[in-house]
Amino acid sequence: MKTAPLKVDVHVHTSHSDSRASVEQVIETAKRRGLDGVAITDHHTLRGAEEAMTKETRLIIVPGEEVNTNLGDILALGIREVIPYGLSAGEAIRRVHSQGGLAIIPHPTIPLLSNFKESDLRRLPIDGLEVFSAITPLAWHYARKNLRLARRLKLPIVAGSDSHHPQTIGDAYTLIYTKGINLSEILDAIKQGKTGIGCNSSKLFFKARMVKGVVTYLISKAHRP
Repeated sequence: MKTAPLKVDVHVHTSHSDSRASVEQVIETAKRRGLDGVAITDHHTLRGAEEAMTKETRLIIVPGEEVNTNLGDILALGIREVIPYGLSAGEAIRRVHSQGGLAIIPHPTIPLLSNFKESDLRRLPIDGLEVFSAITPLAWHYARKNLRLARRLKLPIVAGSDSHHPQTIGDAYTLIYTKGINLSEILDAIKQGKTGIGCNSSKLFFKARMVKGVVTYLISKAHRP
């Protein structure tokens, strides 16, 4: 039985979507940085998580997906089937819950990265907020806003790196207070709010690359017919 909290980076991407990190690099870096687990949350695919779960490693792998909805992204933790792109937020959350997963809102107050209003978050059956995202600019500024929002909504909190490079894995992580280490126990602990956060802001070089990627995406989206 583990009595200390688990350290889990709940927002990690692999080369199966838009990261420069292979699954093997994710696992090795996470272990080197002292994490107990990672949630692999690639965009629109579970292939990275599925590959990671075939590896013989002491690392806990939480399968997940970063799901794009009409209001913004949702971290679907603990799912085994892909949630389709572009659903309404309510329908996407319903499908996450039907698989026994959790629906977490990442970077909820950061401009361009989320269109969720506080009224949306109040009416939707979400399971928590990512209050610290290591890769975002002004991470501590937005963390304070997100923490206040989580308190108002009485929602559990998590933190993640939103890593797209091996070097940023584990820059932020969630402390999960659970005696068990299987997936259902970890998800239950998060849902019950038995969490804390460990936070370090990613290096400026990686933040600049993230901003460039967002701007490029928005420009390409604006020019689509």
